[in-house]
Amino acid sequence: MFDFLAFLAIIILFILLMDTRGRLKRAETTLLEAARRNGALQRGAGPPVPDEEDAGIAPAVHAIAVPVQGQSAAAARATPPAARSADPVETGDTDTRRPAPAIAVAPSPEPPKTPTPAGPPVSLASRFENLFGKTLPIWAGGLTLAIAGVLIVRYAIDAGFFARIFTPGVQIVAGLLFGFGLIGGAEYAWRNEEKLRDIRVPQAFSGAGIATLYAAIMVAANVYQLIGPLLAFVALALVTAGALGLSLRFGPPSALLGLAGGLAAPAMVGAVEPNVPLLAVYLALTIAGLAGVARARRWPWLALAALIGGIGWGLWMVLASAALDVVASLSIGGFVLLLAIALPMIAFDGPRSTLLRTASAVVGALQLALLVGYGGFAPLHWGLFILIAAAGQWLAWRERDFAIVPAISLLLSLALLVAWPDPTPFWFSLIGLSLLIIHALPRLLRMWALPKSLRPTLELCVIALAAAPLTKWHFWSVGDGTLALVALGGALLASAGILRGWSVEGRTSDSRFAWLAATAGTLLVLAILLLIPAWLAPLGIAAVAAALLFFGKVALDPRVERVGAGFVGAALVALVATSRALVELPRLIEGADGADGMASIRWGGLAAAALLFAVRGEGAIVRRLGQVAAALFAYGALAQFLPANILMLVPALGGTLMLLATRRVDFKRVDGAAASFAALSLAWAALPIGIWSTKATLSLVGVPMQFDTALLTIEPLLLRLLLPALLFAIPLWLMRDALPRWLWIAALSIAAVVGGIAIHSLYRLGFAAMAGDDFAATGILQRLVWEALLIGAGWFAMMRGMTGAARPLVVAGTAHAVFYGLILHNPLWSAQAVGGWPLVNLLIPLFLLPWLGLTRMPALFAKAPVELDRAIQIATMLLALGFAWATLRHFFHGALLAQPGVTDAENILRSILILALALGFLLWGIRAKRHDWRIASLVLMIGAAGKVFLFDASGLEGLARIGSFVALGFSLIGIGWLYSRQLAPDRADPAPASA
Repeated sequence: MFDFLAFLAIIILFILLMDTRGRLKRAETTLLEAARRNGALQRGAGPPVPDEEDAGIAPAVHAIAVPVQGQSAAAARATPPAARSADPVETGDTDTRRPAPAIAVAPSPEPPKTPTPAGPPVSLASRFENLFGKTLPIWAGGLTLAIAGVLIVRYAIDAGFFARIFTPGVQIVAGLLFGFGLIGGAEYAWRNEEKLRDIRVPQAFSGAGIATLYAAIMVAANVYQLIGPLLAFVALALVTAGALGLSLRFGPPSALLGLAGGLAAPAMVGAVEPNVPLLAVYLALTIAGLAGVARARRWPWLALAALIGGIGWGLWMVLASAALDVVASLSIGGFVLLLAIALPMIAFDGPRSTLLRTASAVVGALQLALLVGYGGFAPLHWGLFILIAAAGQWLAWRERDFAIVPAISLLLSLALLVAWPDPTPFWFSLIGLSLLIIHALPRLLRMWALPKSLRPTLELCVIALAAAPLTKWHFWSVGDGTLALVALGGALLASAGILRGWSVEGRTSDSRFAWLAATAGTLLVLAILLLIPAWLAPLGIAAVAAALLFFGKVALDPRVERVGAGFVGAALVALVATSRALVELPRLIEGADGADGMASIRWGGLAAAALLFAVRGEGAIVRRLGQVAAALFAYGALAQFLPANILMLVPALGGTLMLLATRRVDFKRVDGAAASFAALSLAWAALPIGIWSTKATLSLVGVPMQFDTALLTIEPLLLRLLLPALLFAIPLWLMRDALPRWLWIAALSIAAVVGGIAIHSLYRLGFAAMAGDDFAATGILQRLVWEALLIGAGWFAMMRGMTGAARPLVVAGTAHAVFYGLILHNPLWSAQAVGGWPLVNLLIPLFLLPWLGLTRMPALFAKAPVELDRAIQIATMLLALGFAWATLRHFFHGALLAQPGVTDAENILRSILILALALGFLLWGIRAKRHDWRIASLVLMIGAAGKVFLFDASGLEGLARIGSFVALGFSLIGIGWLYSRQLAPDRADPAPASA
């Protein structure tokens, strides 16, 4: 099947080649003909007549050559350029050209140009033929011969009927003779180059001969054991030397074929399990020889190919050998070291040599890491890995461009140490210390050398941090003291890096110092935590944080200070992570039943550490974080022995002290603490604010706002809302000139809102206690008193010149009166008692308070818009109309205006009332010269007329109907008379002339 597909592919390729060649030939002919004709036209010849063969290109050439329509070719050639370029004259729909003056100028003949002879262009078909017809077949033939040599030997092995004739010795001798014969043929072809005239023939023969000799020697050694390892080594060395010489003589193809045959020989004849040492020696010699040739002839591609093949064989030897003895392990280790370190240093040179050498070293380290894992983590394999790790450090020490090699080696070392199953303490300590010295010592020695690089410092930090976890991972029962010593050892390693860089110039602007300090601090914290009781863990971390703060000041490095601040955060984590947190954290909300000295020490110690950062910190961020942490920890310390009713006031008192402290210190030194205490105070106020907000939201849709005394009592309103709001508001008002204006306004607004919620809640609870909670009976009175308090307080503040405080009070009172009293719970459609006495009831204040609030609005704003006055006038009309309507309703229905039913007398009086209001609006509009009132009068008049005609007259009989019409008539007459008499000046005004 494969043969058929290959044959079919060859046929298709041949057809495509022939078709492409024909197309290229036709295109080339066409282009040459077009170029010839174009050249003839430029010399002045007329356009040629296309024949049948050039029918495809002739029209295009003819279109280029033919002159403009209306002139013959001869006339175009005889006309001077000035005449031919004259502008056309457009006349109507025709396009004519103005003829130039008839000046006969004979063109001067130009001498014919002699074409420069050029070689024929190399076509794509020629290149294709040269590649696939000349070059590749010879090289493919040489490779085929090499493979044939190997297959002959392999076939002799597999064919049992040739066993008596082709004995092993005969097979080996035949293979050697065949190989030498191929090399002899290459030499003969080389010496007769004049006859062959193709250097590729000796190259192919020499490469095939080398590959055959490699295969014959490998079979004699591995399959038939006809020769010993020493003799095989000598024979392979001789073949390698011969390959080197032939490659230098015959060029790169010979070396390439020798590489292919040499690397393929073990696979072709490796039916029996190979001898790993012998295979390693063979591959090492082969690759070394090829690398030497590559170096001598400057063929880096040959060295790269040899190394890739060697890496593949090395990986196969590691993975395919389940149990390796000492000799095999050393053979693989030596082979990997040769490929990873020695050969790249010899073979590669140039701009990309560093990348290739680095890749080789990294791959070699990976192979030896696999060897350690597959070999059962034997000490010998560890030794080989340590050796290549040391070689990687030597490379990085020799050239800085190899810095990635030790980094990869470090990662592999840590991975192997983690994956090491059941190591003994002796071998773990020995190998661990060896890797520690190899990886840490070079980094420590060159960490502060120029140019600056953060990676060695980070790698040293990883080494220092990894010791203790690895020890605990493999020896879980290790004592805390021993593990603390390991952690201290890591801290000393990081400290050594700090000491080496202490006197380095520019250290204060280098982040490496802070990384080392953070590592040393972390390991010191670990050692402390292993030695002290668990409940003291936060204090131990806080002590290290304070030490880092002062150490950063001594070192003049602000980064160390920020590292110490991070340790304060770690102390908080340790505080809430211990079992005592289950007892201490609930006290932050519930308070304490009694004093807990141990808990107070824990929280107080962290507060003291945070206070150090707040006071002694240099950075603004560190100081603010210290303030925040100090405030929170101080509150937590007080929560461990104060009851809840006192603990509620602690944040407000603390915030007051911080605000008052701004008289002596800059506000930026206490702003974080003040904000923290404010946040704690708001947290205490969250529950009553949440209850009030829920009730207020429901009141927007008509649900009466009634508080459950079981959830909201006077004590939390005073302790959680009102007193904290006052405690914050008083110093804020006193410090208004020392604070940023936006901050002062925002903080005072929050305090005012919280205090307002408290006052409103206390008012509702007190009113319900005195007057009851019957919404229908007391709803209007309860709202009126609250609205009067708001508007009155706003008016008082306005009289005192405190417009900023008056504005929200008046706006809130007026909006409350309009929305709740006149829209949502208006007694005309809501069951709200207004009182039994006519005119002496709650209707007057119900409609008067919104009017008072609205009329105070313009005075609250420095630049009140013009539309505000018009809106106030319209609202006044509506309030007057609503009051008159409600008062008429009260005469017939008493305290509850929303009772159903309308009597005939009430209906007639409604019409009369509308007419009376219309008359009053008109009179007031005339007197006050308010056009809006006159328009409202007309609207009421039209409404009254419509009511009488459409509703009143249809429902009345007899005198009632007559009376309604009489009243309406007189009213209309009276309004008209008023308009005619009182508005006469308006009519006397000059008016624009009508058209």
